Amino acid sequence: MYQISHRFHFISAVFGVISMAAFLISCGSSYGGNDENAEQSFQQVMDVEMTFEPDDLNAIGFKKARSYDLKGLPGASEAIFGFWRISSGDPIDYEVRFYANHADAVELGTALAEEGSGADAVLDEDEATYKEGVKDRRMIVGSGIGGGARSGTGPRYGGYAIYSNIVMLCGGAAGEQALERCEELATALNEASGN
Repeated sequence: MYQISHRFHFISAVFGVISMAAFLISCGSSYGGNDENAEQSFQQVMDVEMTFEPDDLNAIGFKKARSYDLKGLPGASEAIFGFWRISSGDPIDYEVRFYANHADAVELGTALAEEGSGADAVLDEDEATYKEGVKDRRMIVGSGIGGGARSGTGPRYGGYAIYSNIVMLCGGAAGEQALERCEELATALNEASGN
């Protein structure tokens, strides 16, 4: 009886280890590069095969401060400065540029989006290629000296994303924070369009 019980526990332990290994392997495979969710994750440049219009911003509660002149912004049909409240409730500034299609947004909009956002944004109107709205692309930054004084100017938009036919410059710190805010706006536009 002792031998049967001992064998039973041994076989159960081996079966448990094999089952656990199989479970871990199957769970681990969902983190690989071929996972559907990974393919659907937000990318800085992304075509969802939809065409957005300025009215789509209105539908999600985007507050337009002004439209920009398009001189110096080749291929764009509209450029809007405004803000939108993200899910946490904070109003975030955006500059949204509309193009006829995704290919135009990428080809004609990438260099000017890079120029207008990020740590190396061109914030001097004399140096900027697209001069309209340069003053809106900069903000007072730094804690300064003497309780509340500010020390200089910096970029309002930490980054950009190209989502279908729109180029969006997104408020926030350079890098991940700005891209997350671009993603929130893109997700809201997509959901409002029924996708």
